[in-house]
Amino acid sequence: MSGPVASNLVLLSDLPACAQGTKVRFLGWYIDIDEYVTKTATLRLKHNYPISDPPVIANLDIEHVLERIKELNVDVGTWLNVIGYVERRKEKGVFVQAVTVWNAGNVDLKAYEKAVEARKAAA
Repeated sequence: MSGPVASNLVLLSDLPACAQGTKVRFLGWYIDIDEYVTKTATLRLKHNYPISDPPVIANLDIEHVLERIKELNVDVGTWLNVIGYVERRKEKGVFVQAVTVWNAGNVDLKAYEKAVEARKAAA
């Protein structure tokens, strides 16, 4: 019996290296109300890690989960867990088609970063 394809746990900064169509899970910070593009139902998420690199911005297409997003009451400063598929587009940047999005709550960011890095090192 087969089920859905598992997602790959990655840091938001790893998204540019992910292949088109890769199913990913990552954590991103919805930093500013201006980071939502209503015309395209796109949230722009950030995670400034590693700090030594310029932050990567993920353009998260939430059109298919828009109803659920409204229930979350996404506020500025909210950390979000995301599962979605990496897309390659003509525009420059990182694009992810959301499958599901949920509030990460009070996340221990340092522990999360350390755990993901450890998982990457073990692979």
